[in-house]
Amino acid sequence: MRVIRKPKIGLVGMMARPFRGDKEGYFAGDAGAMRDLAETLDFDLNIIPEGIYTQADAQRAADALVEWGADYILVQSSSFAGGDFIRPFAKLQVRLGLWAVPEGPPSDEGGLPLNSFTGLNMYNSILKRFLVGYPHPVKWFFGRPTDPLFIDRFKVTVAALRAVINLNGAHIGLIGGVAPGFDNLIVDPRLYEAKLGVRITALELDAVLGRARQVGDGDRVEEKAQAFVQPGVQLGQGLREHLLALAKLQLGFEGLIAAHGFDALALSCWPRFQVDPGVAVCSLVGQLNTLGVITACEGDVPSAVGMLALHYLTNGDVVTLMDLVSIDPTDDSALLWHCGPTSPQLAGEDGVRMDSLWLFDDPAGKRMGLHNDLVLKAGQVTVMGFTPQLDQLLVFEGQIDPSKPSYKGSRGWLKDIRMDGEPIGIPGLVETLTRCGYQHHYPLAYGGLTPAVSEMAAYLGIPRVKAEAYRDYLRGEN
Repeated sequence: MRVIRKPKIGLVGMMARPFRGDKEGYFAGDAGAMRDLAETLDFDLNIIPEGIYTQADAQRAADALVEWGADYILVQSSSFAGGDFIRPFAKLQVRLGLWAVPEGPPSDEGGLPLNSFTGLNMYNSILKRFLVGYPHPVKWFFGRPTDPLFIDRFKVTVAALRAVINLNGAHIGLIGGVAPGFDNLIVDPRLYEAKLGVRITALELDAVLGRARQVGDGDRVEEKAQAFVQPGVQLGQGLREHLLALAKLQLGFEGLIAAHGFDALALSCWPRFQVDPGVAVCSLVGQLNTLGVITACEGDVPSAVGMLALHYLTNGDVVTLMDLVSIDPTDDSALLWHCGPTSPQLAGEDGVRMDSLWLFDDPAGKRMGLHNDLVLKAGQVTVMGFTPQLDQLLVFEGQIDPSKPSYKGSRGWLKDIRMDGEPIGIPGLVETLTRCGYQHHYPLAYGGLTPAVSEMAAYLGIPRVKAEAYRDYLRGEN
């Protein structure tokens, strides 16, 4: 599992002498403010301090930034300058942002000081209409780095870039295959490597079970077991044997992850584990996600990738995976639920009961542990997932209401549901999900992430699912 890599962002300033505004002074001030933003938003910054006045200057700056390994280059139109200055940067095939700045006070003779926005306009048009081989969407910025308009747009870009660059090269372990009958989750690994740079390695469950069987009783097992029962987590009576079994499995997974360099797992969590070694692994899935080992249930590779993307977008937050199991049109809410694989870090004030999983409890009284029975904490969340064919990306937001009663498992009612900032309503949400054929798993993270998700999708070339208006009749058209 890799450390999350920071985006590497370069900054250059395009300048021309006929415009007499203090372009060099403004650029130097903006460069200092950008250094502060680099600390705040957690990205690496490389500033080319000299203004670009010639084509040769542009080429030298582009060469320096590509050698440094820039993921993104912010081109400030410090003043209007030559249209050909953008060519060396376009040839790099690196993602570009175009930045215009306020004009400042008129020069002594009253002339236009910088003509900055015209420069942005020209470069954007050249990239989109003339240099047609340039492959990336281009984003505009305006203002000083301390202005809300600039900061709000730029922080979205940093989050989106972090997800894109870290997905590229990520390694997913598909452990045990897709859960029986979940044919809508089957994927073509070649597509994921070609589209996202994500590599998928399939292994049998014995790859981890064999490692777990080699773990003897001792301090390492006890240490792992105690880590499950953190503050706010209550272990059900008579389930210590299951807890120790999960601790051994965790050590087995950690060895497997280290051996293969996995960044995330898609784990076939049933039915094999319930037969051998005779446990439910929901709480283990929650523990792995707590530790930053992104783990999706039921061999769901698309959700493992979606959870990993959310983990990167939030710069390392804990995420989870839910089903959408019920709707309530009376208050426009949807119940997000799963057997119990959610990290205790996402639990509300009532904490977590780590207990047997009623789905697998024997009617004769034999209990099967463990799962995390919890209600999600209140707050804004984002649900985001890739379709298995990577032809669409679903994203919507809402507020978790922990007060509304629900069922045992990891769960929470979602209210005030929105797509692209607009209310959609439960009938509209169901219409949207069913018409696009989205699968039955929903990666979830806390926070309002739709802007960053949308920009990530744009960079990846994956269209978002569009909201569908509810109709009370079946529509035959696609």
